Amino acid sequence: MRMLYVIAYFAIEIGAFVAMAHFLGVGWAVLITLAAVVAGFALLQRQGRKVFAELGRASRNEVDPRGPLTDTALLAAATLLMVVPGIVSTAVGLLLLAPPVRRGLRPVVAAAGAKSFAASMNRAGLYASGIYVRGGTVVDGTVVETDGTVRTPPSTDSDNRGLPRGH
Repeated sequence: MRMLYVIAYFAIEIGAFVAMAHFLGVGWAVLITLAAVVAGFALLQRQGRKVFAELGRASRNEVDPRGPLTDTALLAAATLLMVVPGIVSTAVGLLLLAPPVRRGLRPVVAAAGAKSFAASMNRAGLYASGIYVRGGTVVDGTVVETDGTVRTPPSTDSDNRGLPRGH
């Protein structure tokens, strides 16, 4: 599925460049692409200073940290989009640098971050409890050896926290 996204990205970028070259000429298309990248980096530098100044204020508890944290994530996404060659990705990166767009995307970024954090903590808890098995199935039971001896997992009161054990 990821390969489909990469192919779609290349098709969109190539299509946009070919359309721009067709209507404006190859020289103008290259010049506009380079100018967009240079303008994007200049704007990124200015917006980056503002975002990191807000992060500093948030670290001193002068402002609510949610805005600067989400702005930092969006600034990172904008940087990535502007570094990747192509006029469409540069335009989307420039769009992410606009303060009204960042303000509108803050709830989306916060929700995605919270979901990702919760999933990471769930995985960490499963790893710590010993019940996480990647690609397998955990079956709670008793092992009976071929010679008829029965082995049960050791259970102590300090070790038993009400969680199933995975071995």
